[in-house]
This record gives sequence, C-alpha cells and structure tokens, in this order.
Amino acid sequence: MANKRKLLALAATAALGWSGLSAAADWVMLQGMEPPSSTHRFFGVAQASYSNYFGCKKLEGMQNAGPNQFSLLNGSYNGNCRVGPELKDKQADFNLDNLAFGMRGNLIPGKINYFLLANAGMNGATYNPLDTARARLVSLTDATLTFSYIPGVRVRAGLMKKPGPEEIYQAIDTMDYMWPTDFMARVQVERFIRTNAKGTAGIAGQSDGTASFKGYDSDAGRDWGVQFFDAFKHDKWTHTYAVMVGNGSGIHDIRDYNSKKDLNLYFSSEYDLPGGKGPKKHGVKLYAYHQEGTRNFEINGSGSLSRDFKFVRYGIGAKALGPIFGETRGKHRLGFELMYADGMVFYTPTGNVIDEAFGGQLQVAAEKGNKARGFTLDYGYYLNDKWQFDIRYSRNDELYATLGTTTWNAADKRVIQHLTFGVNYHFSPQTRLTVNLEPRDVKSPNAVYLGGTPALRAIQTNNATIVSDSVGARFGVQVTHMF
Repeated sequence: MANKRKLLALAATAALGWSGLSAAADWVMLQGMEPPSSTHRFFGVAQASYSNYFGCKKLEGMQNAGPNQFSLLNGSYNGNCRVGPELKDKQADFNLDNLAFGMRGNLIPGKINYFLLANAGMNGATYNPLDTARARLVSLTDATLTFSYIPGVRVRAGLMKKPGPEEIYQAIDTMDYMWPTDFMARVQVERFIRTNAKGTAGIAGQSDGTASFKGYDSDAGRDWGVQFFDAFKHDKWTHTYAVMVGNGSGIHDIRDYNSKKDLNLYFSSEYDLPGGKGPKKHGVKLYAYHQEGTRNFEINGSGSLSRDFKFVRYGIGAKALGPIFGETRGKHRLGFELMYADGMVFYTPTGNVIDEAFGGQLQVAAEKGNKARGFTLDYGYYLNDKWQFDIRYSRNDELYATLGTTTWNAADKRVIQHLTFGVNYHFSPQTRLTVNLEPRDVKSPNAVYLGGTPALRAIQTNNATIVSDSVGARFGVQVTHMF
C-alpha cells in the first residue's frame, strides 16, 4: 500500500502545475513515460489560496491624453494588483487555484502509454484571458499517447506541455512558490487574441486591427502536437532531448490557426547525486531550449486583412538539489534561468486596468524586433521533511528593445522586479502549506518623446509612472493536497 501511494504521488507530481522552481528532475521522461510494471492509476490535486495585495495603491492623478480618457481609471486597481483569474477590483480574495484529476498508465507495457488530465479550478484553463467570468466548468489540459518502438526515439502525440523553461515544465509538487515570475506569466504563457492591438498609429502593413478586450484562449504552457524524445545515461550523467512540432494553438482547439507549425527544442544534461527519488531526485541539471512559431493577427480596423508574425523564445538554466555544500543536516536547492523573447511580446491591458470604463484593451508587440528578457535566481533550504525555506529574485525587462518609432518605442519599456520569501510546511508527502511574501517593484524608466505636443507627452509619461508606481507587495497562503 505504501508503494502504491508513492506511485500515485509520483504520477500526480509529474502531471500538474506550471509555476515555481523544481528539483533536478527529468520532466521530459517523467511526463512522457510510464514504468513497464504500471497498469492504470488515478491521481489529482486540490489547491486553494488567499492573496492580499496590501502594498498596492489605487490609481490617482491620471489625466486624459487627447481622446484617451485615462482619468476614468482613477480609483481603480492596477491589473497586477488583483487576484486572478477573475481580477475583481479589490486587493484581496480567495481562489481555487487547481482542482485537477487524471489517469495515466500503460496500454501495452513498455510500448504504448497514455496520460490524461482535466482541471476544474479557477485558472487559465477555465477562464479566457482577462475575462472576469468563468468560460468553462472543466477543461482538458493534457491528453497524450507515447509510443516506444524505435530505440532512441520515443514518440508522444496529443496535448502536452511544450519543452521549454523549467518553471513551466515542472510539476505541482515541486512548485515552491504560489505565483509565477512575471516573465513566465506575461511573456511565456500565451494569450490568444485576434489583433495585435496597441493604439491606432502602427507600422504600415503590420500594425493594428480592431481593439481586443478579451482573449479567446490560452496555451497554459501546452500545445497540440507530436514530440520526439528520449534519455541516455552515461556513468553519472543523463542526457535528455525533446523535439516537439506543434500547432501553436490554445488548449481548447486542436485546429492549427495558420499554415505553419511551431518548433520546440530542448536538451538537458544532469549529473546524478546520491539521494532523492522521482521529482525530488538529487542532482545538478543544465538545460537549454528554443521555441519558434508564427501567429496570425488582423491588421486593419474592419478585420478584413491579416498577416503572419514570427516569434522566438529561448533560454538556458541550471538546477541543483541535495547536500551540495557537504552538510549532513538538511539539503539545498539552487537554480537560475535566463530567458529571451523576440516578437509577439504581451504588453499589458491599456492602463493596466481590467474591465473598466476605459482600458482593458489587450496589447501585443507582434513584430520581431520587439524584445523581452527575464532572469530568475532561486535558493531553497530543506531543514527536514517538514520545513522548507525559499527565496527567489526575478526580473523582466519588458520591451527593452523595440521595432519602429510610432507604435513601439523606448517609452514602452518596463522593468519588473520581484523578490519572493517563502516557507513551506509539509504535513505529509501529499499535503503542504505555502506562505509567501513578495515585494514587487515596477518602473517605467523612459519618458514619452514622440507624438503630440510637449504637454501631451508629459501627461503620457506621468500616467505611465502612476500606473507603474501603483504596484506593490503581496502576501499569500496556499494549501495543496495531492491524491
């Protein structure tokens, strides 16, 4: 019975979650493969939280800029100061983060295995982007078959996590923090909208369509496609590769939105250290990824014209878990990720305000040449099997480089920094309590210097500063139970 519980916990941890930082685990194999001795297993997770954005301020002092009625946003909270996914205009709220259940196992042991997962929680799988009303009662988030007939090339087909940054790739049992880093939440997790709308004066032939106030789907870090992968062990090293060809569509639509496919490449090398099992195996892992694809956006007000835009995501990272400093008591976790995005960078709702009298228009810097970069540094100390202490620094340089001098310019740059302090208490291997305190700092470092009169540009610069300065610290408590 104890072995069965361990298998169920392993199945669940390999299946669920998308944020935080993990141990040195091989997620390609954990999510795509089954032990030949396994049959069929049910697993799931229930996760609920309370968040309080106590450091945030309401927008005050916003002024109108030409026809844009920014003064209507005064008295509202910045979208980064609201509890998702409902984004109500208040600082604190409860949320059912995940209520997920699935099955996995072998159809033909050693040759064909399957993986199914659905989620009925309040998250990006059941809410459309920036939609304050629930869109679906339950959503299928993973559905794959893996075929192991060719030595060195396993084939996985269906809806699955895209090979990419560790923070998204990992499992819920190794989510050390409540909230994802800003780069993951804003840039890496895709929101699907019909236009790359930002303002009305764009680059000729590749500019704005009609306003998009809500997205129609998100990818939740996943895609429909085919993945080729395997792992090879040599002495104490394990080398893993994954190549995925995907549709580049949301999780709720198996159709390809254009004639081109996404390509996702991943490679990791891990040095084994004694101790740990499965997702909590001790080791030191180095990894790199590259993602590229094409998205189609409307480019005129009537929606009659559209064109394709290419994008690229890439990054490197390292993770280490175990008694890496030689101590006999406790163990340590170290990690970093360095990430880049070129093209199709999600910017913000207008004025950062959701579902208000003015604002809420989704904005994407679709053209290549519009860039973002992220950096994450993480440390964790495990005193024993109950207590865990964590600290994480993350930074997102949003639109640090831009294309064009009208729609996108240096004034659109944002520097977003988070410092997260965390404590995890594990009541059991299946149940834990997470407490996080996260000071946040957002800066709009560059003044508006194009368009209009000097007075108008001064108003626009001041509005951006007010919006950025309104973001402050947040506090949260989360309970996670695996079953």
